[in-house]
Amino acid sequence: MGVQHIAGPDSAQVGRTAGALHVLGQRIADGTYPVGATLPVESDLAQELGVSRSTIREAVRCLVTLGMLEVRTRAGTSVRPQQCWNVLDRTVLGWMMQNAADVAVLIAAIDEARGVLEPQAAALAARRATRAQVSAIAAGYEGMAVAAEADDVEAAIAADCEFHMAILKATGNPILMAFDSAIDAVLGILFNVAAADHRQIFALNLENHRRVLEAIREGRAEDASAAMLDTIQFTRQSLKRHVLKN
Repeated sequence: MGVQHIAGPDSAQVGRTAGALHVLGQRIADGTYPVGATLPVESDLAQELGVSRSTIREAVRCLVTLGMLEVRTRAGTSVRPQQCWNVLDRTVLGWMMQNAADVAVLIAAIDEARGVLEPQAAALAARRATRAQVSAIAAGYEGMAVAAEADDVEAAIAADCEFHMAILKATGNPILMAFDSAIDAVLGILFNVAAADHRQIFALNLENHRRVLEAIREGRAEDASAAMLDTIQFTRQSLKRHVLKN
């Protein structure tokens, strides 16, 4: 008897599901389907989007998992309030960021949460980071410095995110590590909208990042927390100039 091969997921089907998921998720995020509204019936959505009913069912299941939809027997599928959404999920954040009316409010909320969480994360990293984790934080900082010198904004954004992600990982706290999506989103938005003066942003804030790194490397928890707060406050001023307006 020959070896039986088990077929993996149909890539075309995966693509169709992803497409349907994106359309429905975006419509929920931008209010096309407002909170409490019942989605069109499965067959109508399938016809409109040119996919099968099973594809719609799979997309709806994903949105239920993300907290955006609720399915009730005989009541249909309805949109849940925004506070029920998994806003730390990258996909959900991406949909929400596409809605211009929500961007400033969402970024302000993320920035506020960063001010609460990241200074404490830096302090924990100073107490707990292993040599390998300190090296990962240092690699993020070095990447920022090189990218700033080369005037490479994409590399600078990536390195900045790497720096902050490495600190969250060094806390050893899974809840803090789960905050990485929000940090990634706010940094990406900031530097995309502030591209005109990214050179100044990186040059001036690089020293704050270096202070965070050195405090973590030397196990100085209070100094790490203070330096991280300075880093966030600098970013906050840039956000006010380019996004928050208030």
